[in-house]
Amino acid sequence: MQRGVGSGGPGGVYVVKLGGSVLTDKRRPFSLRLGVVERLAAELAAARGRLAGLVLGGGSFGHYTARVALEEARGPGEVLGLVTAAMMELALAVVDVLHSKGLYTLVLPPHAFCRPRGLRPGCDWAAARAARDVDAVPLTYGDAYPCSRGACIVSGDELLLEMACALGASEAVYVTDVDGLIVGGRLVEEVGVDELSALAAGGRSEGYDVTGGFARKLEALRQNLCPGLRSVWIVNGLKPGRLQRLLEGGRVTATRVTLP
Repeated sequence: MQRGVGSGGPGGVYVVKLGGSVLTDKRRPFSLRLGVVERLAAELAAARGRLAGLVLGGGSFGHYTARVALEEARGPGEVLGLVTAAMMELALAVVDVLHSKGLYTLVLPPHAFCRPRGLRPGCDWAAARAARDVDAVPLTYGDAYPCSRGACIVSGDELLLEMACALGASEAVYVTDVDGLIVGGRLVEEVGVDELSALAAGGRSEGYDVTGGFARKLEALRQNLCPGLRSVWIVNGLKPGRLQRLLEGGRVTATRVTLP
């Protein structure tokens, strides 16, 4: 375990998840942080050559809608309709900004091309690969889908990892609202995946989240590893320039999780 400031992998290819805590104010339903989204879109566009794909978290769109629907015991059809519509709304809002920066995307709704089993999304990534062949960035997001229990949720955390493996990326990036993994008030620069459970014990998330906390994220990571994926990064998207520097291989305040 190392503490300090790390740098992105030289020559790496990245799949990036823009977390809901960055895209939205998770305490205010349907609140897009437009200024933050515009800046992140510019950073992604500047590093376009190393970007293989994008994933969006649900934030105060999908998570909030799912939470309210479950609390009010809505029927599965209504849950599916409400959550998928909320996530489409968020995705299209973000896509509008990405396109304004010259970063063109193909939006892939998980309910239409994924068949999750446990923490494995089970997506058909053929369209994502085809999008890259014509210089478009495949974009997907956490979503609801029909399942044996009626309506289930596939998390952007799991989609990030499976997408990275399917597209041959070497690096997966969680863009969030914290600097990385903080232990004892200090940033952990680098940590092996097997050390994470002990280091993150006692951590918790705030705001709307129906996809589970850190334990689920860690298990999703373990279940979706592949030989070509070298690292998972946690970087603060609310700090200007950090995401772009990471994608360009520069030194940046972040946590790197090294994979076997």
